Amino acid sequence: MARKKKTNNYRLILQWTIIVLLVYLIVRPLVDRSYIADFEAYCPFGGLQALSSFLANNSLACSMTTTQIAMGLALLAGVFLFSKLFCSYICPIGIFTEWLGRIGKRFKMNFVITGPADRLLRVLKYAILFVTFYFSVSSSELFCKTFDPYYAVFSGFGSDVVMGYAVMALLLAIPGSFFIRQFWCKYICPLSAASNIFSFGFVFLGIVGVYALLTAGFGLQIGWIWLLGALSMAGVVLETTRLKFGIFPIVKVTRNAETCTSCRLCDKACPMAIRISDIPKVEHIDCHLCGDCVSSCPEPETLQFNKRKINWLPAAATVGLVILGLAFASVTDIPTISLKWGSSGQMENAAIFRQSGLKSVKCFGSSMSFANHMKELSGVLGVEAFVSDNSVKVYYDPAVTNEMEIKEFIFTPVSRVVAAPADGLKQITISEFAVDKFFDPSDAGLLAIKLGQKPGVLAFETMFGEPVHTFVFYDSSLVSAGEISKLIEEKKVKWEIDGEPGEATTGFKVASVDPRPALSLKGYLEKMYEPVTMTFNGFEDYDSVQTAEILLPFSAAAEPSLADMPWYLLSHISNNRGVIKFEIQTTDSGFVLSLIYVPEITTREQVMIQLNEPQLKVHLSDGSEQKLENPFRF
Repeated sequence: MARKKKTNNYRLILQWTIIVLLVYLIVRPLVDRSYIADFEAYCPFGGLQALSSFLANNSLACSMTTTQIAMGLALLAGVFLFSKLFCSYICPIGIFTEWLGRIGKRFKMNFVITGPADRLLRVLKYAILFVTFYFSVSSSELFCKTFDPYYAVFSGFGSDVVMGYAVMALLLAIPGSFFIRQFWCKYICPLSAASNIFSFGFVFLGIVGVYALLTAGFGLQIGWIWLLGALSMAGVVLETTRLKFGIFPIVKVTRNAETCTSCRLCDKACPMAIRISDIPKVEHIDCHLCGDCVSSCPEPETLQFNKRKINWLPAAATVGLVILGLAFASVTDIPTISLKWGSSGQMENAAIFRQSGLKSVKCFGSSMSFANHMKELSGVLGVEAFVSDNSVKVYYDPAVTNEMEIKEFIFTPVSRVVAAPADGLKQITISEFAVDKFFDPSDAGLLAIKLGQKPGVLAFETMFGEPVHTFVFYDSSLVSAGEISKLIEEKKVKWEIDGEPGEATTGFKVASVDPRPALSLKGYLEKMYEPVTMTFNGFEDYDSVQTAEILLPFSAAAEPSLADMPWYLLSHISNNRGVIKFEIQTTDSGFVLSLIYVPEITTREQVMIQLNEPQLKVHLSDGSEQKLENPFRF
């Protein structure tokens, strides 16, 4: 009579929980446009790379936060105590490739590599680990994102993904795991290599300790790459020669030979193809304490964890470590960058200013840009940036500068045109709105979207203040200051770009509204638009007697969507050797295009034909030419 197959429910529950969470991350943006799914928010491998970058360069890898580092530390602790729990219970790639291998096994197309070939292939993941950490720490950018099949698929092959690397990784992960038992986990995965290095606990701690003693203790200049190389080589040697753990991890699967019937159900259940039925204790390097062998055993108390009936322990430890990691991250804040250029004496007496809500501080590169900007302010001694909550800490000498000066230096004024004036409009109304919870340049971008959706609003400018001074230019016959105030305070802002909808939440509050003197249309155009004028084709060789002028109404030049096109029109018309000056003039009736030409070389009719050609022939700065659709008609 066939034995009833038993399942490892503890593990299945956690694996399906991960699947459900991934589905949630995929589905939620479809119904909530303001939500941006972060598929690497809890990545322990990214956290380990980020921590290495921080220790080597005092900066985190791009977009990494304390949360990922905490998950990496939790993984390390889990390996020391319990084995590779992340790989077994919550790794999305591990779950997928294992389930894929079961399908291959069902069709009798999945086999196990053994002998010298197995040991030689294991070297691959250490080579990938070395390359990944080398480029990640060198650049403070996660190199694994260029090839990681999980990130490639769930990010939709985003900008960080290198297509060739990702396709190669997917081919190794999918067909490889279908035909070869746990091919990705055994031979390719760099996190598996890192976990195995941690499992050789005393060797890992010994190498790190010796490196710390030589560099910190004796002051030797030994680059971090030597530490990385030593750890990778130790992993290669120990795994390929021994294929088993040492003292760590502490928890292992144990077998009672007296009650074992040698049914070999445990061997069949093991996803890593370990022969469990003839050993007293599972110390194989591939064992990740999944517990499938324990659950499959039909004989009571034959297969256990450390000879105890604690089948729930690995799953509970996984959950516990994740919770501890999140708790650690909630009370710890590791900066993305930490740069101090003040002397030790200055830093001892430095004051600290913290500013949150800087959405432009979102990765290593933008954090460095912020720090370089702050170096220009006298009295600033250092900067720490935190991508996790888009905030910064600024260390400064209070005898030289103060918080208000720092805030003003951080603030970026914005001047933005959102719509063209209607034909016949002679006067532009201006109101000053004092707006709270409005500081970052990205806030101005969201405000531009809001105001651009209201007919009659033409433009706005921001000026530093607490609250921020926001001057809105509008047509009072179409919209009132009260309506604009309500629009600014609306919680949701929606938009659509190239057919793709977007949505964000804002918390702007209007503290006050004050009228300002109105502007004439001419004054408004001169204030809000960049002058477009240039001479060419030997302008200085002609006097007024030799030239003529063409004046044409040019209201389209006020369209914000065509902001760059007048310059392209200028480049296009310069191809006519008889045209020697291009200028967009402001008048009380709006923009006017002025062209100065030489009648002996060209005619008005020829110029008009060229202005209305369907394509603009544009000269680029690199000397090349480009043709663009001509949006103007005269």
